[in-house]
Amino acid sequence: MSRPQVGPLLLYSALVGALAGGLGAVWVWGLRVGQGVLLGEVVGFLPAGIPGEGALPLAFRTSRPWALVLLLPLIFAVAAFIGKNRGFFWLIPALRQGGPTPLTAKLRYALGSLIELSAGAPLGREGPMAALGYGVGAAVGRAFRLEDRPWLLPFAGVAAGFAAAFHAPLAGALLATEMIYRGFALELAALAPALVGALAGFTVYGAVHGYGPLLELRVDPIHFRDVASALLLGAALAGVSTVWVLAAQFVHGLSRSTRRVLRHFAIGGILALSALVFPFALGSGLAWVQLGTTPVPSLAFLGALFLSVLTLTAVAAGLGGHGERLTPSLVVGGLFAILMARALPFAFTAPEVAALAGMGAMIAGIARAPLAGIALAAELGGYAILPVVLPAALTTYALTSVYAYPTPPLVNSGVVIEGTPYAGKRVAELPFALEAVLRSGERIPATPSLVIRASDHLVLAGTEAPEPEAPPPENAPRT
Repeated sequence: MSRPQVGPLLLYSALVGALAGGLGAVWVWGLRVGQGVLLGEVVGFLPAGIPGEGALPLAFRTSRPWALVLLLPLIFAVAAFIGKNRGFFWLIPALRQGGPTPLTAKLRYALGSLIELSAGAPLGREGPMAALGYGVGAAVGRAFRLEDRPWLLPFAGVAAGFAAAFHAPLAGALLATEMIYRGFALELAALAPALVGALAGFTVYGAVHGYGPLLELRVDPIHFRDVASALLLGAALAGVSTVWVLAAQFVHGLSRSTRRVLRHFAIGGILALSALVFPFALGSGLAWVQLGTTPVPSLAFLGALFLSVLTLTAVAAGLGGHGERLTPSLVVGGLFAILMARALPFAFTAPEVAALAGMGAMIAGIARAPLAGIALAAELGGYAILPVVLPAALTTYALTSVYAYPTPPLVNSGVVIEGTPYAGKRVAELPFALEAVLRSGERIPATPSLVIRASDHLVLAGTEAPEPEAPPPENAPRT
């Protein structure tokens, strides 16, 4: 990128981030209203709120007739009609290839997610918030087209969505880039606009919903035994994350031939049964991580909550429910670590230490994003947690062989995109497969040593395949 283009890129990234943060703030306000209606009035249960956004970390339950609770399957069926699950998983190809995605698909996904998350779906809000940010970035990129790398602006929008969802600008920027380029293979050109977008987005979002960390999990000085126990925790969470992802893939494999509306109807039915038996697993469950560090919930209750969240999130994700898996991974990792700390009090000096390490490690494992997981734990609990979360996250990352975001297949072979974003790179360095390069009216075979020019058009190689609605069950190779 030429030096004169750096200034406009950062300014446009800040604009994208600010707009995405404002849009995310409105969406979260709608989620709060929707939960009050669908969960509070229909189900008779309001999940614990997030302290970082001014809510009480307390759950409220009242009795409701079974008939009202059984409306949940119909609500989820309606959400399936409104929008397909086109979350961050399906933004990955567009971001990597610089290709467009329909704005209507993002809006429908955001609205469908709003309905299902309001009705108690145990998935995360970060998916629709990132999708809305992507839409803002793509729109600004079309309106103010940069001469070089206009495709970078959607990174700013996605990072702003993540930063707002987690109250963590640095982790949001790293998630937006690390998940696209797989593990440590960061695209530095995308990191700068992502960081600017994340900071601007959280600035606007925080003005509405607060700037504090999502959870109040400050830690005291770390003891040596915390560091040693973090290695054991990281290894255990590698097993938990593998079982969790494989369970979701198994459910997806069983249901992939079932119509989308019926799958969402099934999610609603399962959640309705949970509401009647054990409603505490409804919603994102993030506040339970903070409550679990106190002596109030018993060890048996936390164990039941962990198993319920693990099961419900695997089923909801496998059936293609709206929402993402990053927030559930924080809940699963945090609850497991708290269970370990309370069952083995000699392992960690405090449950807060274990919870932060567990949350960072799970992000590193299922998202293949160790830097983002470490940064998120530090932004939630302070940088004193680094000596514990580093070994935990890197151990989970190294030992986890599957993850929740394998690279989706290209929908069509022969799709043509501009070569401008990849000018100067060899074909072997591209993050996708090429069939040929169109240059000055010529079709040139895509040999590994061929250098891309800004004026080229790239013919993507792929397979003719219908676009599935949830990650394919095959395990992605570890990077």
